Amino acid sequence: MSTMAFALLKQTLKRTTWNFCRSLLRTCPFVRDGYHYLLKRRIVRAMFYLPDAVRAYRHMRWGTTRETYWKLSAETIFYFHKLEKGLCIPGQKRFFGADAAITLVSLLDRWRARSYSIDDPVYVGALECLRAYRSRLALTPPPVKLADGLKRRIDTCLADASSRPEFSTPMSAMQCTGAAETLQRLCIARRSVRAYRPEPVALSDVHDAIAIAQLSPSACNRQSWRVHAYQDRRQMDSLLALQNGNRGFGHLIPLLLIITAEANGFFDGSERNQPYIDAGLFTMTLLLSLQARGLSSCCLNWCVTDPTLDIKAHRLGRIPESEIIIMYLAVGYADDAALVPRSVRRDINSFLVVH
Repeated sequence: MSTMAFALLKQTLKRTTWNFCRSLLRTCPFVRDGYHYLLKRRIVRAMFYLPDAVRAYRHMRWGTTRETYWKLSAETIFYFHKLEKGLCIPGQKRFFGADAAITLVSLLDRWRARSYSIDDPVYVGALECLRAYRSRLALTPPPVKLADGLKRRIDTCLADASSRPEFSTPMSAMQCTGAAETLQRLCIARRSVRAYRPEPVALSDVHDAIAIAQLSPSACNRQSWRVHAYQDRRQMDSLLALQNGNRGFGHLIPLLLIITAEANGFFDGSERNQPYIDAGLFTMTLLLSLQARGLSSCCLNWCVTDPTLDIKAHRLGRIPESEIIIMYLAVGYADDAALVPRSVRRDINSFLVVH
């Protein structure tokens, strides 16, 4: 068959198939209803994807969108953590990190130009990391073509900065002995509580628990989680009305936390899953930290059936559009008669795979 004949046959088949499908849609209600159902499902699914895509486009683009404190601080941590990790690598020492060091110096220049606090832990930590890296250059000299320019830029950045030993890096790894039993007791005691005493929660205890949860690991140590705390009854009820897992006890919750992740902390859409991972690690530590302070909690998933509910939650909770809502968290003092599910766990062998 010639190429022209094949092309003509292909075109005829396409036209015939299309006409047949159109005829089915016109004459067969079952086919027409099924087509409309599938089309509607695709449109609804797209409505869920679209807000995430818009948020990623607006906020997960370092270097192309408006610079904010969160974006600049995340980028600063990203680069100084590169140097910090390199200083901890075991084995034979070698030169590394010139690009990261030069970028970090530029970021700190931008920090000062924007008049952000030079006492901010991120800024001070970056300076001390640069100081440690500068000392390392004496042991692992850079190539001749880089040496003068690299050292000069770092020295200029450090010239007016006094040393802050409490932020020095790297540090010796800590050994923690005798803590296994304490952790086990905490994990066994932590259950989702749905009955609380009416007394208000001491925010100082929540503050202390969050300070411990801050030590959770995150991608390049960027710590892009955020916590919004609500105690006003009307505001809590409005926010809880958007969540479908608090029926029967939501009105008893004395303190509502909403855990979010700042999208500006991530460099592009390839990190679209990282906000959930980092904020999830933070929340697990927070749960145990609250439990250690006598505070019970209940995780309330944020799995909305309508994308507009997420927009409403941002508005009612006064949460910036750049923040991704990860979950709600009910916090309070457990009622003396509170009951909790046993929540039986799977057999370890059903999910542990030893390779």
